[in-house]
Amino acid sequence: MAAGRAGRWFLLPGLVFLFAIDLIPLAYSGWVSFYNWWLVRPRDVRFVGLANYARFADDPEFTRAVVVTTLFTVGAVLVEFLAGLGLALLFAQPIKFLRPIRVLLLLPLFVVPVVGATMWRVIFHPELGVLNYYLGAVGLGPLPWLSDPRLALVSITLVDAWRTIPFMFLVMYAGLEVLPAELFEAAAVDGASRWQSFRHITVPLLTYIMLLAILIRGMDAFREFDIIFVLTGGGPGTATQTIQILNYRAFGLGHMGEANAIGIVTLIIVAVMCFVLMRAILRPQGARS
Repeated sequence: MAAGRAGRWFLLPGLVFLFAIDLIPLAYSGWVSFYNWWLVRPRDVRFVGLANYARFADDPEFTRAVVVTTLFTVGAVLVEFLAGLGLALLFAQPIKFLRPIRVLLLLPLFVVPVVGATMWRVIFHPELGVLNYYLGAVGLGPLPWLSDPRLALVSITLVDAWRTIPFMFLVMYAGLEVLPAELFEAAAVDGASRWQSFRHITVPLLTYIMLLAILIRGMDAFREFDIIFVLTGGGPGTATQTIQILNYRAFGLGHMGEANAIGIVTLIIVAVMCFVLMRAILRPQGARS
């Protein structure tokens, strides 16, 4: 017991560090969000309470940003999940020539997001881009990938998926590798098809890993900024203006109270999303206990 109590003291440096770099700035950000603070007028700082938050309820631009962020998050995570799971199932097959290709699938993970977004901006170029060149060769282009409001959101979603599908693949593939082979062998002996084995064995055993991967990617996608900023800057118009782009513009204009309020609202939304998914992950375990 004494050793256990003494061991808790070793947690103190980490807790102090966490408090210093996370909780103190978060508390300060929350405090600033209650003020009308414009850097152009640094002496005219007034306490407005929840006025910065109440303004969001009647602000169509903020509502639009929430909708765009949600569409981007759902679309990106869905594409990444399905593609990552499909690739994991493919590479889990005992095919020798597929093994060296696994390393190539991970390359986008090592590309800096700004560099990758700049590369894709060139690919999407309406006149010089290689994508429109090949689409034009088959009579399907060119297409205004980043200047058409209907295509811009699809374009940034595909670029985000390109960068993070390897993460989903890696998580799913690792989960498939540790599944007990005896269950699949027994199912094959009983005459189960591959689809039946996947539905009744693979999916139930991978549920927690799937939900955890979706949770991690959902939090990251909801806070995505650099790819969207480099590709479209939130345009055309407000077609790709997410909450983070709106937050960046508020900071750029010096509206510190409004910008910090947007950050706190983002934190609350992500926390609620995390809470819902964590309940989905832990609920079956609690039911069994």
